[in-house]
Amino acid sequence: MSERFFNRYEFKYLINEETAANFLRLITPHMKRDQHTDDNATYRISSLYFDTRENLFLDEYLRGERFRQKLRLRVYNTPNLWDTCFFEIKKKFSKYVNKRRAKITIGEAYAWTRGERTLEEMIKIFPTEAQILREIHFLMQLYQLEPRVVISYDRQAYMGIFDENLRVTFDRHLTKRHTLLEPHQQGGDQRYLSTGKVVLEVKTNKAIPLWLASTISELECRKQTFSKYSNSYHAPEIREKQMKKQLEKQLEKQIKVKS
Repeated sequence: MSERFFNRYEFKYLINEETAANFLRLITPHMKRDQHTDDNATYRISSLYFDTRENLFLDEYLRGERFRQKLRLRVYNTPNLWDTCFFEIKKKFSKYVNKRRAKITIGEAYAWTRGERTLEEMIKIFPTEAQILREIHFLMQLYQLEPRVVISYDRQAYMGIFDENLRVTFDRHLTKRHTLLEPHQQGGDQRYLSTGKVVLEVKTNKAIPLWLASTISELECRKQTFSKYSNSYHAPEIREKQMKKQLEKQLEKQIKVKS
């Protein structure tokens, strides 16, 4: 959880608990639990997502745009205001992800988003984060971004034994709230993913290794788009649009085959 900049491919799968258990069993010889996790390889993530008043970033997802971006403030487990958090810019083109994030204290992050700190003051407090703080400021000013929703979930995380850039995560108990928009707060959270469903993510800056690709194939895990932020809003509408998009792609393939 300490990286500031990275580029990688991300693949998502929506699976059930039985598949998750079998998946974990098959990858165990090749992976170890993330060093930041507890004995169950788990930690809690809470993220405050920003968007425009017209929900520009949400609409980019609904329209199926290949290039999408997000701004979020992420905390881990149950922190205090003086603990650190990550203020992140995440940009995605198809399955390729670029992430840039500033490591700052939670209290100062809140003060900045409330307008109680200027960019210059933040840079003075966190000089090593100056470049990313400028980028975040530019994005917030360009789009007039506002706090919109807090998404929380339990993440079970593993990394490759011989390649620590290879990561496999299992996300469970997804909740959302549109009030108390500071991630360290608690209360008012609502579940929005069916009980027994798990979001599996595979992240790598190389090709997926053969043993992992075989595991994905053996357990019949199917890649799909799944945005935790977007699905926290109009989940039925999103699923309908995703299904329509998949049907359109299938028809395009059929037309190409016939031609």
